[in-house]
Amino acid sequence: MEMSLITQLKILKLSKIKPNFSKLAREYEIDRRTVKKYYDGYEGKPAHRNKASKLDKHKQLIAQKLQIKGANVKAVYEFIVDEVDENIGTYSNFNKYV
Repeated sequence: MEMSLITQLKILKLSKIKPNFSKLAREYEIDRRTVKKYYDGYEGKPAHRNKASKLDKHKQLIAQKLQIKGANVKAVYEFIVDEVDENIGTYSNFNKYV
């Protein structure tokens, strides 16, 4: 979204002037509903979602298995997939989690 549009909308809002959304939409070549959405205070999607990981319920087991001498991340991943829960996601996500 162009900063000039957002700035213009803020100025109009502070001046308590209702903008012509259709005119602004034509000017910036976007949909009028998008202009209204930003006028109403939309700031865009958040950069990060606060979502629980599938691995959170196995956190203690993962830590316990990784403390075993000679155990590596791949072995712990394979153990959990085979013995505990096969729906924990991919190895790359598991590796990032650890």
